[in-house]
Amino acid sequence: MAGLQPIYHEEVTLKEELGKLLALQDIDLRIRKLDEEIATGQGSLDGIQSGIDGYLEEVEDLKERLEVVGKEKLDVETELEDETTRLKDRQTKLMNVQTNREYQSLLKEIEETKSANKRRAEEVERYLEIAEAMQAKIEMLGESAEEERANLLDQQKKVETMSQELEVQKTKISKERKGKIDGVSKGVYRRYEQLRERRNGMAIVGVTDGVCQGCYMNIPPQQYNELLRGDELHSCPSCQRMMFHKPASEEE
Repeated sequence: MAGLQPIYHEEVTLKEELGKLLALQDIDLRIRKLDEEIATGQGSLDGIQSGIDGYLEEVEDLKERLEVVGKEKLDVETELEDETTRLKDRQTKLMNVQTNREYQSLLKEIEETKSANKRRAEEVERYLEIAEAMQAKIEMLGESAEEERANLLDQQKKVETMSQELEVQKTKISKERKGKIDGVSKGVYRRYEQLRERRNGMAIVGVTDGVCQGCYMNIPPQQYNELLRGDELHSCPSCQRMMFHKPASEEE
């Protein structure tokens, strides 16, 4: 039957090889867990650094905006200063006008300039308030970044210590792994490695009551009967994992 051929046949050593494969998988899963713990520790550091980078990026953005606000405020201040000078000139001229028409015209310009200068002064005040708020936020973000830097240094020490301890455990477990590999044929080991990479570390799984415990799909009755005989190592037709019979009584 296509796709259901056993991947290994060895009547004498199959049970022993299954035992070594399962032991090897257990070791690899333990190593995988240690790697995940190491990665989690490094991930926490990356998260803190990302937060620091976020603070600094926001600070730079605020500084750029603050510079723009400063330039705009300066433009308004310059305009206010110029118009104030012109206002004084008009007020001086007002004292020397000869006609009522000229007097009224200058008076109107003076009032309009005063009104415009009042708006300019208010605008300058608004720019000052905006600049103060921005500067306060820049200082707050800077303080937050410094606090996170201190936290990062503290966490780096903890993660480094933890990683060193986990690496020691990995080294010890890896030595056990070499002993298990020696008892597995090259073809089966190669297949095991391929499946381990593709199936989240689970290359060999039990089959209970005709159901693959890796993908929880039923396997064909004929293949299940062959599996029960225990003289061939089969692959699940659905997930391709290697399989062995696992009685329901052994399920937790």
